[in-house]
Amino acid sequence: MRRLQTFAFAIASIFAATLAVAVAGAAAAPRVQVVATGLNSPKHLLYTSRGVYVVESGTGGPVGPSCVSAPPTEGPGATQYCEGPTGAVALIRGKHVSQADGNLPSVVEEQEHEAAGPSAVTVSSSGKVSVLYQDALVQANGSNGLPAPASTLFGTFQISPGVSANLALFDAQHPQNAATLGGTPGETTYDSDPYDVTAYRGGYAVTDAAANGLLLVTKTGKISLLAHFPTLAETVPAGVFGPMAVPIKAQAVPTSVAVGPDGALYVGTLRGVPSEPGTAQIYRVVPGHAPTVWAKGLSAVTAIAFDSKGRLLATEYSSGGLLAAPKVPGALVRISANGRHVATLPVKGLTEPTGVAVAPNGDVFVANFGTSAGTGTPSGEVLEITGL
Repeated sequence: MRRLQTFAFAIASIFAATLAVAVAGAAAAPRVQVVATGLNSPKHLLYTSRGVYVVESGTGGPVGPSCVSAPPTEGPGATQYCEGPTGAVALIRGKHVSQADGNLPSVVEEQEHEAAGPSAVTVSSSGKVSVLYQDALVQANGSNGLPAPASTLFGTFQISPGVSANLALFDAQHPQNAATLGGTPGETTYDSDPYDVTAYRGGYAVTDAAANGLLLVTKTGKISLLAHFPTLAETVPAGVFGPMAVPIKAQAVPTSVAVGPDGALYVGTLRGVPSEPGTAQIYRVVPGHAPTVWAKGLSAVTAIAFDSKGRLLATEYSSGGLLAAPKVPGALVRISANGRHVATLPVKGLTEPTGVAVAPNGDVFVANFGTSAGTGTPSGEVLEITGL
């Protein structure tokens, strides 16, 4: 599963999903304010004592020397993949936004207009930022066909100067099997798209959305596999792959990871095409054991974070799943501490949310318009939500 928007826009004119939304109601509506705007494709958020870090995947680069021609993510023919230093990591303190790391490589697929680049970060106690990069044009040997400098950084976790973890290479050397691969025609066993990272047990846990896996990375860059996540039998509606409905093994597409109050890892899944509403799940992972479904009934999860009461908050890219019409909103949901109850929170104005973080006082931060350029209308932004 390569990108969040590809199928959503491709079939919007022929399929619209509806979802009955259960609202977890408080008497007063929560307060929502924009604390950062003009962001280029904001993805995951990280709350720290310094402020909220937001990762910008960028907007790629213009058509020109920093482009390569290659097959599109979806469909026949060829398209341009153009690199530019438009990725960044921003730090939000109140409503003051500064750049923690900038001029990071970003690639845009001209045909789809969706950029890939930095996707998540960890930050040390001294403020050192370690950056996780998505991947594109993945080759069977773990390399990619992107223009420089994306060619050497994409598919890696840059831990510290001179220390990196090549996740794409690991995925190529540890290919998926039929139990997790599934997906649409053309999926490969070596595909890779690192998407989220969290500090864990002196190292890091990384979700790879395209490899349907959870990886453990040491501070020296050594990688091991914690889990692969299984497919789910679904049916693609008529009109997407042809005039008839088509059965499919929908990939898990793990997009997010957080450490729970119990010390276990929790992984949110987007659920691949057709990404029907209610088919996304949250897995609980304990190293050395098979992953177990902890919560279900969600839709297109892009990010997760625990609050101080042990409840998990998750952003849904679209409450109608990926094949819903573009006007179907995203959502912020809260899951009870035992994983049994999922409630949609009364937060309006969410469109393609891609990141979430929770402050100790309960304030919630959400990355909104997660595939929009900073110069667009609307632009990528970060919201602060109080009163939940």
